[in-house]
Amino acid sequence: MKKLLASCAVAVSLIAGGSAQAETRDYLISTAGTGGSFYPVGVGIATIAKLKLGTRPENKINLSAITSQGSYDNVNILSKQKADFAIAQSLMTDWGYYGTGKFEGEPKKNIRTVTALMFNTKQFITRNELAPTGMMEDLLNLKGKKVVLGARNSGGLLSFTLFLQTIGVEDPESFYEQSYMGFRQRAEGLINGNLDGINLTSGVPNSSATLAMANLEGKVKMLSFSPEMLKLVTTDKVWGPYTIPAETYPGQGEPIQTVAQPNLLIVGDHVPEDVVYEVVKTIYENKDFLGSVHGSLKDLALETALNGITVPLHPGAVRYYKEVGVDIPAKLIAD
Repeated sequence: MKKLLASCAVAVSLIAGGSAQAETRDYLISTAGTGGSFYPVGVGIATIAKLKLGTRPENKINLSAITSQGSYDNVNILSKQKADFAIAQSLMTDWGYYGTGKFEGEPKKNIRTVTALMFNTKQFITRNELAPTGMMEDLLNLKGKKVVLGARNSGGLLSFTLFLQTIGVEDPESFYEQSYMGFRQRAEGLINGNLDGINLTSGVPNSSATLAMANLEGKVKMLSFSPEMLKLVTTDKVWGPYTIPAETYPGQGEPIQTVAQPNLLIVGDHVPEDVVYEVVKTIYENKDFLGSVHGSLKDLALETALNGITVPLHPGAVRYYKEVGVDIPAKLIAD
């Protein structure tokens, strides 16, 4: 009887061990509203992770995308471990980690970076009669107009507010008649005539920008940066020139010169090294799939994986980049 019980105990132990290996480890990736680029990009990453990592016989890894208010919100969500991965502007990630800007005195030292994903591009649309030059300087003539710069506490709102202050609008909240809403709501407000201008800072193409430009073709324009303004706003360590090709949006016959910063995939330092390694490896081994999910990811490349990153990489990302021969600056390797 003792031998039988011992044999049963061993069998149960083996079964339990086997099932533990087969269990799926589930993680959340925080994105933004459904009308922008962060959400479809996050869904794409989660989908490829499930297909490649969640179907393995053991050591399964699953990602699920959730919505949020965007970059600023995501840095807070990640630092509180309410999500495991997130997409965020490089500027907002820098502010969060070092406790500067909107995170002054409140550093989030438990966040790490994984990779640059796509560019976060300034895209402002307004009615033709309000933008005689078609340049960002026209923003200075919209005083008192109904404008949406972003959702409350979103990275798009905060970064565009900072941009306006740089070009001379000291208090954008009082300069414009502002309201706060998501991407699609902004587009619909412009289409319905309830708004005069909307900021859609995001990846390119932005589905809400497409919606607005298609419904108001010939009546609205997306503003470009003049050479003078371009020089003024690209002195920061994360912003650089970016050209939106002609015909990206309905009725957009000419290229639009604007500025962009990298959007990053970031992660909490609580996530195991092997999980981050597998996720970033899967991303780069399936670039074509991700590019088909959202056009902004067609620029995803190992050559630009560390662009705009000022916050230390997660050890799992470091392991992958060393494996594929990416040169990692010493400042991006955590102590």
